[in-house]
Amino acid sequence: MRFGILALTMACLSVQAADKLTLWNAHNPSQYLDSAILQFEQSNNITIEKNNFLSERLREEVLNQARTNTLPDILYVPSDFVGMHELISLSPVPKDWIVPDIQQRILKAGATDEQQYGIPLFQGNHLVLYYNKSLVKQPVSSWAELLEQQAALTQDGRDAIVWNFAEMYWFVPFLTAFDGWPLLQGKITLDTEAMRNALRYYKELRDIGLVDATCNHDCSVERFKNGEAAYMINGDWIYNDLNQAMGEDLGVSVLPTIQGNTMKPMFSGYVLAFPRLFENRKNYQSIKAFSLYMQGDKAQGIIYQEGGLIPANKQVLANYQHSQSTNDQQMLLQMEQTRAMPSDKEMTIVWLALQRGFTRYMEHNYTVEQATEYMQAIADKEIEKRGQ
Repeated sequence: MRFGILALTMACLSVQAADKLTLWNAHNPSQYLDSAILQFEQSNNITIEKNNFLSERLREEVLNQARTNTLPDILYVPSDFVGMHELISLSPVPKDWIVPDIQQRILKAGATDEQQYGIPLFQGNHLVLYYNKSLVKQPVSSWAELLEQQAALTQDGRDAIVWNFAEMYWFVPFLTAFDGWPLLQGKITLDTEAMRNALRYYKELRDIGLVDATCNHDCSVERFKNGEAAYMINGDWIYNDLNQAMGEDLGVSVLPTIQGNTMKPMFSGYVLAFPRLFENRKNYQSIKAFSLYMQGDKAQGIIYQEGGLIPANKQVLANYQHSQSTNDQQMLLQMEQTRAMPSDKEMTIVWLALQRGFTRYMEHNYTVEQATEYMQAIADKEIEKRGQ
C-alpha cells in the first residue's frame, strides 16, 4: 500500500512538473504547425494548447483579451500585428531567443519602433511573374520587352498580362523601381518624385491597353488558368493552386525591370509574438524553448515540407535547394529581391492614403501632383486624428 501511494504521488508530481503553454494561431491551414508541436511535445516535458482563429476574428479577439489581461502565452499571427504592440502588450523578443540563421532582412518583418516584437517562421507572401509556357517560350526580363511583344501576344484576343491593377500591394513594386518607399524612418512619405514617376508609368500601362484595370485578383487568376493571358503578376500564395491547374505549362520568373531598375515587391509572413513576457514568469524558459525549436532544423523542415512555405532559417532553406524545381528556384530568386512590408502601425494609414490618391489620379482627372499632395494630406490628417 505504501508503495502504491508513493507511486501515485510521484506520478502526480510528474504531471505537475509538465509545463503547459497556450498558443493562438491565425495561419490556416496549419497541419504543419500541429506536426511541429507534436514533435516538440514528444521531446520536451511541455504541452502546447493550440487554438485556431480566422485572422479577422483574431485581431478583434486579441484586442478584447488584452483589455482584460487574458492573452495566451504565444501568438502566431500576421507580422503586421506587431504594429499593435502597445495595445496588446507585446514584449520585445530577447536577443538570445533568435537563432543566428534567421537573416536580419527577414527579421524586419517582425520589427517596429526599433524593437523586435515577433519572430518570423517563414518568408514569402511576395509577388512574382507567372507565365504560360504554351504561349511564352522565354519569359521577358523587362517591361520594354513585354511592350514589344504585346501585339503578338494579344492577336488571338487574349491578354498579354493580367494583375490586380487597383490593389496597392501590386502597385508598390512599381514604386520601388523608381526608388520610392511609403515609409522613411517611420514617417509616411507619399508626396515624392518617385511616387509621381511610378503613378505616371502605371497609368500609361493601362492607357495603352497592356492591362485591364477592371480585372481584379480572382478575375486575373481565372484568365491566366484558362489560357486567356500569357503572363500574370500574383503572389506565392496561389502557386500550388496554379501548379495543380496548369502542370507543366506553368512558369515562374522574377518581375520585369523598369528602365533597368529592379522591382522589389513586399514580403510578409507570420510571427511568434509574446504578450506580457517577463523573466520571472514561471513558464519563461518553456516559451523560450518552444521559440528556439520553431526556428531550428526540425520545425523549419516541417514548415517547408508539410506547409509548402519558405523557411525563415537560411541554412534549412539551403539544405533543400538542390532538390528544387526551376519554378521553385525562381520563386526564391524573387524573394531575394524583396523588401519587408513595414509592421509599423502607420501602414494602415499608408494603404488608405495610397488608395485614395491613386483613385483620384486614375479615375477622377487629378493631375499626378494633385494626387500625391492629396495622399500626403490624407496621411497627415489621419496621423493627427489618431494622435500618432
